[in-house]
Amino acid sequence: MQIYTSAYSMAGQAIQGINRAQDQIEQSMNKLSTGKKVSSGADDALGLAMATRLSAQIQSLAAATSNTSSALSLLETADTALDEVSDMINRIRELAVQASSDAISSTDRTTIVNEAAQLEAEIESIAANASFNNDRLLAGSFSGRQIQTGTNAGETLSISIASSAPAVLGSYTSTGPTRAALTAAQTAGTNSTVDGNDIALTASGSTTTIDVADTDSAKTVAAKVNAVSHITQVNAEAQTYALLFSTNASSANYTISVNGNATSAFAISSSDVTDAVAKINLISATTGITASATTANQVLLHDADGDDITIENAGAGGDIDVQAVQSNGATTQGSEVSLEVGGSTNNDATRVIGTLRLYSDSAFSISQSGDANTGYATTGTPSISALSAIDLSSANSASSALAVIDGATNQISTIRGYIGALESRLDFSSSLLARQIENFTLARSNIEDTDFAFESAALAKAMVSQQVNTALLAQANAGASLVMKLLDDAA
Repeated sequence: MQIYTSAYSMAGQAIQGINRAQDQIEQSMNKLSTGKKVSSGADDALGLAMATRLSAQIQSLAAATSNTSSALSLLETADTALDEVSDMINRIRELAVQASSDAISSTDRTTIVNEAAQLEAEIESIAANASFNNDRLLAGSFSGRQIQTGTNAGETLSISIASSAPAVLGSYTSTGPTRAALTAAQTAGTNSTVDGNDIALTASGSTTTIDVADTDSAKTVAAKVNAVSHITQVNAEAQTYALLFSTNASSANYTISVNGNATSAFAISSSDVTDAVAKINLISATTGITASATTANQVLLHDADGDDITIENAGAGGDIDVQAVQSNGATTQGSEVSLEVGGSTNNDATRVIGTLRLYSDSAFSISQSGDANTGYATTGTPSISALSAIDLSSANSASSALAVIDGATNQISTIRGYIGALESRLDFSSSLLARQIENFTLARSNIEDTDFAFESAALAKAMVSQQVNTALLAQANAGASLVMKLLDDAA
């Protein structure tokens, strides 16, 4: 019958509607409960593949971020240790300045020497023991370490940290030759430097020539070197030392002229130079020359700038001698020159020429042209004067140590500058990695995360559809029962 057929068709459609609604409910419930709209390839094959690749990239970026953070911690550890080393070197320099004065007592000097030695020992300890994750950072062995800062091969950062041990910190130094005092004459001879005594300095693959002219003093050549130090990274200092002494055990009165300036009369003997020192120092503001007594009862003359020192015997005696001294202020150079009684035929004056010292924080080489006996430098490659070898036991050696200490300070600053540059780079790298993680995470979210508003609406719609189709199915079943009852009644 038509009525029965229609009821059967209605029931079938209701059942299909219920099944579709149930499928939609299950899908929406799954998406809402997991928060993902792509749980399997059946949901979205392309979306799942893209989300999987993005997940792998995010995990790799997280690992690179961890590497970067560890590297930053390592560099911060090294920099903290170097900060302490820098402070100790500054203290050693302060001690060296104090030790450069002859006015301190022997007890004070011993205290200074002992403190400097302890500070050097602590610097050595830090260099040997500063570590991160069992890696020694400042011992010179931390070299060529690769930090993976990206997600692909080759995205690495190489880190090498130089040693901060006192034995490798300091200044590359070369002290030139000291010439003997010039032969005595009625008038002091001219400086023996000649135009061909040019000095070639080679550093970082570049060579710069210092043009030395006739009669240039050590002071003049040092000024020429320092004028181009921004190119060569080589600095110079010059000093002139000479000994003035009497060969007579008996005291005698003398007058001398130092750099053209006469002293007042003074008494001097081979056992007492007190008066001579005092009278020479009275004119030091004019001459630039200071005098001090040695333990051998000789007068040590010193020009701290490296000017030539001329000495003329203006007295009546002939027992005054002069001898050149090397830049350490102690070692004599050449034979002593006797200054005879002044007059028209007697030799009575001499000239002492200064000594040049070249130094740099970095390795360099020297080529001295012309006659080595009249040049200020020594051809060769200077070796390092180490912080561990400085000597503060005398004023002169302490003064010489200042350049070495400054070299050590500059080297530590260079290492810290390098570390700081790496830290800056890693900071930016870390920031980039964080932004990439953020962007990739957002992209993955757009692909696989559930739209809760949409799915909630879809779930509600499916549940309503299920209820409606359930009601329709009940109605269809009721219609079919009514038809069967009519047929039974008719029979």
